[in-house]
Amino acid sequence: MLGFTGKLLYVDLSRRKLEDRSTPERLAHAFLGGRGLGAAILHKELEGGVDPLSPKNVLVFMTGPAVGTPLPACARWEAVTKSPLTGFYCCSSAGGFFGAELKFAGYDGVVIRGRAKEPTWLLIEDGAAELRDASELWGKTTDEVEAMIRKELKDNRVRVARIGPAGENLVRFASIQADLRSIGRGGMGAVMGSKRLKAVAVRGHGRVEVADEEGLMDLTRELMAEMKQSQAVENFSKWGTPQFVDPVNEGGLWPTKNFQEGAFEGASRINASSMRESLVKRDTACYACPIACGKLSVVGDGPYAGVVVEGPEYETLWAFGAQCGVDRLDAIAAANLLCDRYGMDTISTGNVIGFAMECFERGLLSREEVDGLELRFGNHEVFAELLRRIAYREGIGDLLAEGVRRAAKRIRRGAEEFAMHVKGLELPAYDPRGAWGMGLAYATACRGGCHLKAWTLAAEVFEGKYDRFSTEGKAKLVFDLQNLRAAVDSIGVCVMGSRVIGARQMAKIMMVTTGWNFKDDDVLKAGERIYNLERLLAVRDGISGKDDTLPPRLLKEALPHGPCKGIKLTERDLSLMLSEYYKLRGWDKRGKPTRAKLRELGITKSLWR
Repeated sequence: MLGFTGKLLYVDLSRRKLEDRSTPERLAHAFLGGRGLGAAILHKELEGGVDPLSPKNVLVFMTGPAVGTPLPACARWEAVTKSPLTGFYCCSSAGGFFGAELKFAGYDGVVIRGRAKEPTWLLIEDGAAELRDASELWGKTTDEVEAMIRKELKDNRVRVARIGPAGENLVRFASIQADLRSIGRGGMGAVMGSKRLKAVAVRGHGRVEVADEEGLMDLTRELMAEMKQSQAVENFSKWGTPQFVDPVNEGGLWPTKNFQEGAFEGASRINASSMRESLVKRDTACYACPIACGKLSVVGDGPYAGVVVEGPEYETLWAFGAQCGVDRLDAIAAANLLCDRYGMDTISTGNVIGFAMECFERGLLSREEVDGLELRFGNHEVFAELLRRIAYREGIGDLLAEGVRRAAKRIRRGAEEFAMHVKGLELPAYDPRGAWGMGLAYATACRGGCHLKAWTLAAEVFEGKYDRFSTEGKAKLVFDLQNLRAAVDSIGVCVMGSRVIGARQMAKIMMVTTGWNFKDDDVLKAGERIYNLERLLAVRDGISGKDDTLPPRLLKEALPHGPCKGIKLTERDLSLMLSEYYKLRGWDKRGKPTRAKLRELGITKSLWR
C-alpha cells in the first residue's frame, strides 16, 4: 500500500494485548484515510448503544496518505470515537508532528479498546510497541507528561499524545494534547482517561513510500508556488486564525455574552493586530508546512506575566473573550495555557463558562451554588480557579464538567433555552443568525455543533456570494463543503492549506502517493461516502432529523443591534433548508440515508469483508 505503511496497531488494554494488522486496502480506497478510514474502522469495531466511557468504546488514531510526505499543509491526523459529550460518533483532528511520526514509526493508525487495570502509556517505536506503567504520570499536567516521557526515553523528538487531569477526571470535553496542538472537540481526552491510558508516544526513523516520487516532488513544488502567491495563505502566515476577529465582529455575528449579542465592543483589544503587537514572539508551523499559522505568545507583564502559550487561536479568543465579556489578551492567553495543561477543549470550556455567567446573572445559580465565585461577564479573575475546579470536578466545576447540555438540564428553570449547543457539542464563534448557512452547517454537522465541517463564512460574509440572511442556495453550499471537508480531513490536508488544495489537487495527491487513479469527482464522491457513513454511525446511536436543530435562542430571538439587528433565523427557515438538504443527500424525511443512496455510494456489507 503505497502512501500508507500498510499496518495498523490494535491495542486491547484489558488484555494487555498488542497486535499488528494490515491496513484494509479496500476501505482505504473507499474512504481515503484519516477521518474516513477511522470512521470505517469504527463502524466495524464498535456496536451501537455502547457507553462512550465504557471499556467497549473504541478510540482510533488515523493518518492519511499525504501525512509524512513533503507535501505542504498535509500534516493533519484524526482521532475517531464515540463522544462522551454527545453520545454518538465524533471525529477531531490536529496538526503538529504526531501524525507524521506515527507513519515514520511504521503505522497508519492505532485502534484502542478495553480498559487498563492500572494507569498505562503506550510506546510505539520503529515498528514495535509496548505498554508501560504510567503510575508516576497519573495526575500530571500535559506539559509535565511530555517532559517526563521524553526524559525517560532520552529523546526530545518523541511525539506524545497525552491527557491531563481533565481526561483522568472524565471531564466530558477533555482534550488530547499532542505537540502544541489539541485534539479538542467531543471529549476524546475523557475516552483516554476512561481507559486509563495516559499517553501514546511515537518515534520512528522510517519514511513514507509513494507511488510516484518524482511526481510527488513536482506536486510539492507546484503547491508551494501556489501557496506563495495566495493572499489567503499570506494572511494565515501573518495573522493566523485571529484575523477573523474583526470581520466577524464587524459583520455582527461574533457571539457575545453567551450569544445574547452579535458584536463585542472590546474586540479591537483582542484582535489579530493587538495580539501580534503585544503577545506574539514568533510563528510556528506543523510538519512540512510553509504557512506557519501558529503563533507563540508570551505575556510580558501584569498579573499574567510569564504565560507562554501556542495561540490563542480565533476560537479561543472568542471563548474566553466575547463569550465571557472579557477584553484582555493576557487573561485569555492564561486561560488558554491552563486549558492546554489540564487538557480541556477551549471552545466547550469557554462556552460553558459564558453559560454559567448568564445563569448566575439571571439568578438561576446562587452564589452558594457557584462556590462564592463572582461569575459575572467581564470578570477574567475567575478563570484560573474555575478552570481548576472544572478539571478536578470540584464544586461548581463538577456541574460544568458535564458540558452545557447536561448542566442546563440539572439547573432547570429555563436554562435549556440558552444552552448553546447542537446535539450536546457546544457551539463555536459564529452566530448563525448572521449567516444562515452556518445554521444549517451546525444542525447537520456529523459531530454536533461544529463550524469546521462546512465553514460557509467565506462564501456568505467575506466574499458575498450569497445573501447571508436567506435560505436560497444554502443547502447546496453546505452539502458541497461537507463533502469537500470530509476528503480534506481524510487525506491529511489542513483547512488552511485547503485554500489552495482543492479537489483537483487532492486527486493528484492520491495519484502520486497511492498510485490509485483518482479524479476530482472521485475525491468528492469519497467525501460524500464518508459523510453518509458518519451519519449511519450517528443514526445507530439514536440521532435523527429531530436532532438537526439549533438552540431555542437562535430560533426565537433576534440580535439586538448591529448589521444583524432584528434578524431571526426561524424554525421555518431552518426547516426549508433541511428539507432541501435531505433531498440533496438522498436521506429520508427523518434524516436517515436511504438504501438507494447507500448502494449508489457502495456502502454495503461487502465493503467490510
